[in-house]
Amino acid sequence: MENNFQNFQVFDLKIPDFGDLKLVSISPKYLQIILLNIVLFSVFLIGVMGVAFYFFYFNLSSLEIWAIVVGIFLLIVFLFLNAVIGFKFRKYAIREKDLVYQHGWFKRTLMIVPFKRIQHIKVEQGWFSKILNLKSVAVYTAGVSGGDITINGLPEDIAEGINNLIRESISKEKTDNGGEA
Repeated sequence: MENNFQNFQVFDLKIPDFGDLKLVSISPKYLQIILLNIVLFSVFLIGVMGVAFYFFYFNLSSLEIWAIVVGIFLLIVFLFLNAVIGFKFRKYAIREKDLVYQHGWFKRTLMIVPFKRIQHIKVEQGWFSKILNLKSVAVYTAGVSGGDITINGLPEDIAEGINNLIRESISKEKTDNGGEA
């Protein structure tokens, strides 16, 4: 018996080249919010450690105390460096039919969400973002978890423009498909 098993490729995947995609950086003012959050976390962490040493004086050697202090210091330095270096990789693009968001410098993630998959969209503004005239746009998708995107640090007018563009696109698609707008 002759075995003539063949497995031909059914179709060629035409994967778009994202190399020419012009991603836009988020507002540099958003870095202030990130750094403020890290400062607040650092103060909290140092305070908790101070309280722990004061009330629960451990029988630790000076070497162990220095190891804890250096460990906390290195953690705080890492958080600051991660925020500053990673900030330049937070970018987005709006195309005719989808929203693109990139983030991360250790692990770079590029997310593309087609407008037709978006269930709802939310524009938010925190108290410090309000001072800096920034907003966040969050889109929630149908289907697989992890498809939701939140783009923080957008100027107010751009965030509202993205919100309106996506809503109009979704409304137009529903109308074109015979549904209600």
